[in-house]
Amino acid sequence: MIRRNSSIIWLPWAICAPALWAQTIIFQHATIIDVTGAPAREDVSVTIADGRIASIRAGSAAEIPGARVIDATGKFLIPGLWDMHVHLDAQGTAIPALLANGITGIREMYTGIPIATLLAWRAKSENPRIAVSGFLDGPLLRTSGVPPDAFAVASADEAVFAVDALASRGADFLKVYNDLPREAYLAIAQESKRLGIPFAGHVPEAVSPLEASEAGQRSQEHLINILLSCSTREEELRKERIATMNDPAISGQQRMLRLGFPDPEGLFDTYDQAKAAALFKTFVKNSTWHAPTLALLSGYLADKNRARKMTYMQDLSPEEFDSWIGRISALLERYKKLVGDMHKAGVEFLAGTDTGPSTPVVPGAGLHDELELLVESGFTPLEALQTATLNPARYFGKLRDMGTIDVGKVADLVMLDANPLEDIRNARKIEMVVLRGRVISEPAPR
Repeated sequence: MIRRNSSIIWLPWAICAPALWAQTIIFQHATIIDVTGAPAREDVSVTIADGRIASIRAGSAAEIPGARVIDATGKFLIPGLWDMHVHLDAQGTAIPALLANGITGIREMYTGIPIATLLAWRAKSENPRIAVSGFLDGPLLRTSGVPPDAFAVASADEAVFAVDALASRGADFLKVYNDLPREAYLAIAQESKRLGIPFAGHVPEAVSPLEASEAGQRSQEHLINILLSCSTREEELRKERIATMNDPAISGQQRMLRLGFPDPEGLFDTYDQAKAAALFKTFVKNSTWHAPTLALLSGYLADKNRARKMTYMQDLSPEEFDSWIGRISALLERYKKLVGDMHKAGVEFLAGTDTGPSTPVVPGAGLHDELELLVESGFTPLEALQTATLNPARYFGKLRDMGTIDVGKVADLVMLDANPLEDIRNARKIEMVVLRGRVISEPAPR
């Protein structure tokens, strides 16, 4: 039986840096953005060797034979970015776009790609670091066929078996989903804790966000049922959602729409500040992280032609489509307010986009959309940047190796043309990307 230290999430990609891949690079006269909140370090030189940051010194660095020297005067260095909610396709076609947008690490939230395949992909030096999940859902999963490294569990015993199996196959964490029965979910929580493997994902309909936090769910995605849990009609609304989940008369596409984009009527106007404060306090107490994926909702609004091509939108009449777009727009505005309130209460956030084959989020660019939406929600540019740099390192328990630009840490860096702390949109102005100590993206020679 596999046992892991439950206080640390051990992820091999956090330290792998093959020597044959790495270069010796010197960035001269750069400004380092310190995502801890300390002042930026101006006019410094950063030396990279063997895949790690070897030195940081004021002014010019000592010459090293064979090193590539990059004049970074007027440029800004930030840690490599993480998109903490990604769905890759079977060919990994999004990877170049992710890297070009400064994303050097992803949390792959399950798309049916076998664990063994993802482990092979992340072993390749040219690919981003990948945190790999196994998948756990309830009996509904069986109606559409159970994909690789996924389990449809209906009982506590089946849940324990599934957790053990996925841990033995090399999953870094377990993705939980909407249809999990309450008994099975609680068994997943207990067995995951025993093995020291985190579980994260959707909060199942049979469990409240507060209960999921108390059970130890490491992160909650998409703000699922947060507003519901703050409603004076919580019990009634939850019963309605469970009925929708189990209604055999509706299609899978309709179920996805109704549960993914809840009706604002009776939800927005029953929000209770006291219930919200108690819920947010629980999240803070249990160090429950949230990936709101605001970019997902924004994606439907930004490109309606792209949104129309989504499987669950294709068969809608023009009137139905417009109605759903209107609902999504209202949800986005309310969710931004919710995220801002949670943030003020001390709840921790991760930048994730839900980019994937079945969403309208553009790979790579979607993360920058998310950072900008977080700023619109009340984050400072620094706080937004932390959700894609410092916070993922803290989430994974790997701050010693990543998350900031410091000597000894892995050399995953992005060089920008402008200061992202002045305007988070400057994080899009990417001049160069370094992954595992090697330049993997830069402008073509002029």
